[in-house]
Amino acid sequence: MKDETPKCCNGVSGDLGRRDLLDSLLIVGGAVWCAGVAVPAGMFLWPVRESGPGAEYARAGPVKDFPVGGARMVQHQGKPILVLRVSEDEFRAFSAVCTHLGCVVRWDDASRRIHCPCHAGFFAADGSVISGPPERPLPAYRAVVAGDELRIYG
Repeated sequence: MKDETPKCCNGVSGDLGRRDLLDSLLIVGGAVWCAGVAVPAGMFLWPVRESGPGAEYARAGPVKDFPVGGARMVQHQGKPILVLRVSEDEFRAFSAVCTHLGCVVRWDDASRRIHCPCHAGFFAADGSVISGPPERPLPAYRAVVAGDELRIYG
């Protein structure tokens, strides 16, 4: 008896051709799904750095706007930075995000310390932990005076 299964133009039976098509669609769909997961993960792990003038530092403002013994908040790449003017020609810059739970810290003029209002954490003017729940110092940035402008590198 002769096989009466219809054959496609390449000599393969119709069922086998559909199975190959579904296998191919499954492989392509899996590859698209993997790319959809891998691309965002790669962008998170290896963020694109901006290039060009001004990308490597933040302009904190004119030096005259920073009183000696005082502090100001500035932004660098969307992150808050606390800038302290320790003396006439010395500046310090720290991440304004507490190392405990991520609250934004502030400068306390009366005690001359950096204070985290969320859980009563205190940091010294050099960013080191004085008391409270934070166990790590505040990450430091480099503050540089260029002409009459303060720049924060980080």
